[in-house]
Amino acid sequence: MVQFNTRANEILLKLVYYGPGLSGKTTNLQMLHAMCADASRGEMFSVNTQEDRTLFFDLLPINLGYIYGNAIHLQVYTVPGQVQYDASRRVVLGGADGVVFVADSSEAKMQENVDSLSNLYHNLNANRLNIKQIPFVLQYNKRDLADAMPVGVMNRRLNFRSVPYFEGVACKGTGVLDTFLAITRDTVGTTFRKYHLDKKIKDFDEMLNLIETNIRSTMQEPLPTEATPAVPDSTVLRHSNVSVADLVPGKVADAQELLEDALKSNMETARLYSELKQTKETLEKKNDEMAQLFTQLERANQDNLKTRRYLEGLIQSVGEAIISFAPDGKILTWNSAAERIFGFARTEIVGRTMQQLTPPSRLGELDQAAAIVSKGQILRDVQTTRLRKDGLEFPVSITYAPVRGADDKVLAFSAVVRDLGEKRELQRRLEDSENRAAMGRLLPGLFNDLANRLSPILMQARLLQDELQNSPQSPKVNRLSHAVESVQTLMRPLLVVLMPSTPQPVATNLSTLVREACRRVEPEAAASGVSLEFNLDPQLPEVGLDPDQMGEALVGLVRNSICALARAPVKRVRIGTRKAEGSVQLVVQDTAPALTEAQQAGVFKFAQAPSLEALGPVVAAAVVQAHKGRINVRSQEGIGNAYLAEFPIEAGRSATPPSAGLEGRRVLVVDDEPILLEVLTEALVSWGCTVVTSGDGQEAVRQLGESPFDLVVSDIRMPGIGGIELYEWMEAQRPELCRRLLFTTGDSFDQETRQFLDRSGIPFLGKPFDLKKFKQGLERLLAGGPDH
Repeated sequence: MVQFNTRANEILLKLVYYGPGLSGKTTNLQMLHAMCADASRGEMFSVNTQEDRTLFFDLLPINLGYIYGNAIHLQVYTVPGQVQYDASRRVVLGGADGVVFVADSSEAKMQENVDSLSNLYHNLNANRLNIKQIPFVLQYNKRDLADAMPVGVMNRRLNFRSVPYFEGVACKGTGVLDTFLAITRDTVGTTFRKYHLDKKIKDFDEMLNLIETNIRSTMQEPLPTEATPAVPDSTVLRHSNVSVADLVPGKVADAQELLEDALKSNMETARLYSELKQTKETLEKKNDEMAQLFTQLERANQDNLKTRRYLEGLIQSVGEAIISFAPDGKILTWNSAAERIFGFARTEIVGRTMQQLTPPSRLGELDQAAAIVSKGQILRDVQTTRLRKDGLEFPVSITYAPVRGADDKVLAFSAVVRDLGEKRELQRRLEDSENRAAMGRLLPGLFNDLANRLSPILMQARLLQDELQNSPQSPKVNRLSHAVESVQTLMRPLLVVLMPSTPQPVATNLSTLVREACRRVEPEAAASGVSLEFNLDPQLPEVGLDPDQMGEALVGLVRNSICALARAPVKRVRIGTRKAEGSVQLVVQDTAPALTEAQQAGVFKFAQAPSLEALGPVVAAAVVQAHKGRINVRSQEGIGNAYLAEFPIEAGRSATPPSAGLEGRRVLVVDDEPILLEVLTEALVSWGCTVVTSGDGQEAVRQLGESPFDLVVSDIRMPGIGGIELYEWMEAQRPELCRRLLFTTGDSFDQETRQFLDRSGIPFLGKPFDLKKFKQGLERLLAGGPDH
């Protein structure tokens, strides 16, 4: 039914293309869409089946422009021709102002044409429309078919009203425009006469001719192609094949009514979509105009914007707080440094007063500064104090300056605040750093001296313990030995990191080492409420490990996890072993708070260990790397931290305990500590060796040149010729002894010493060491072990 919008002088007419299935109704609309100019057409809206056949309707909005002050808009619909979609056809016909019947010219389709025409009659009646009165045009499509019936025959069978008819080949565009012009002219004319709009127009026929002229001027020639043209800018909805028969009448509503309501809703959606598209295009044009204006405005303000951004960036990046405030003290601006120094976010403090940042005893000072600056003067470097968000008072230096307007009048004040506490903290950190650097320079010598003095005490205690095992003095000696060992135990984590010895691997079961190490920390775990859980592989193959060093690594890792669990809600450490491809793995997993990325990066670095307890991962890393393995840590919030260490299995196949004895061997011992020389000599003699001692490297060179030796034991740091120079002499003069050389040193963390040991591959013992390790090292040299 025609719709009038008197406020906008718009007339909306509905045209429906009717006919049997596959007669070319949709092709007519697609061709019209392709022929229409963009400004005159809307987007084509289709509701299709999966096979691209019209299911409910096609809609093509066409704008005819203004005719005698009226904007005429057409909504051109098609209906589905298939028999099962009769309800769709009836709903789409509702409110139609004109109908085009598209007949199939094929002789085989004549009965379908007749049936469809009859169906049109009944569906028009159902919508209270009369087929004898409604504007009506016939199109005989597919005239290019070989069995196309004569037009006269088709007229006798179908054109009962003697209405205009047109021959067509819709896929080529033939007859499409003529058919559309005829139904448009007839529908507009009938509508204007029905509502007496023709009386307002002097020459009504001239108006109809003008409509036809407008349509032809906006149409393009049909495309010379045999196929249906591609339709741009179309909206297609696809549905499965659904009919009324597929809907079971329910208890709530009739299926037929539901389908009709759905069709009406779809048609209204299509119409609204078309209008929305037109509105969108109008808005896009307006947006384009606005964009052009904005571009011009942006260019005009570009220099000012760059300057403003530069100044804002400068203010935000400076290290001092920059604050502007009104004469009444209200804070206007607040930069990033102010947030950092005072603790207030910008949103928290802007709008409040400067008095909130000023101690009560300094309020008079603030008023005096404001009075001076209001006269246009600058007040520099005022030494005072201010308050942070937490109420803490801290020292600052403030420079006040006026903020002037265009007329040079003082509008507000600025304050540049420098935190003197930060400066003092930086000075303190610098002093601490210098102190640490000084300690770093002194520490190597100190540790070397300490190790040299502790080594003979430890070894002498062991010798006395063995000597007086069954004497009345045995308890006293045992107490002495225990006290000395407790000192070594306290220093052991630092010694493993700073003064590591060459590992002396033997074929070892890692699961057994885990059990032994965890027995040492079980009391600490129980006292802290930490449960230790094990998942140890009983079939784990043996690998070459130094049991003592590996024990320290395991204790350090587990102890580190116990300490990290101090405030964790769940206190659990899981230790597991397993075999992987070519290696055995150790996993220590805790439920402590996850390490940050920065903490993960530094967890294995000695310089970043926050405490002695946190040296565990550092010790473990040193031991694992010395065994040619690898270690890493993974952290996840809510789960905890997992340390994974891997050891190559190949190392275990060649790591066998040495079998060569020391009895009858001739040994040269070189060290500048007389007490240590005496203890080592006593131990070697007790093992059946002939010992020659030397107090420095120069004397050792003389003795090596005069006599043969089976083994050489030497310190590295000595006055005059040290251990490194002694090795270089031996490499040149006595190369056969280089693989019978064992270094003892308390200086293995010195960079030069470390590089020499890594380069030469000579085994060494870090001081202080016990006699058991010393003896094992000598036996391995004589046995020609795999690491030597």
